[in-house]
Amino acid sequence: MDALVTAMLSHSDTLLHDPLSQAGQQVAEAEERREQQMRVLSGLAQGSPARVYAEHVLSEIERTVVLSRMHLELIQNVLG
Repeated sequence: MDALVTAMLSHSDTLLHDPLSQAGQQVAEAEERREQQMRVLSGLAQGSPARVYAEHVLSEIERTVVLSRMHLELIQNVLG
């Protein structure tokens, strides 16, 4: 158990001090949120208020994915 906690803390420390890893993690998390939202959206009735709102949320998540990828690319260019 101690080794697992140590490994988790080491991973957290790496993300805090490695902007490239942190940006990559942010992209992965945003893409996962997009997939989750698409699953939610697929279960909602066309034209319903819930679907309209879910589509709005999806568009905001899409913007986040684009911005996260741009951030990652910027860091890669700066570090590369």
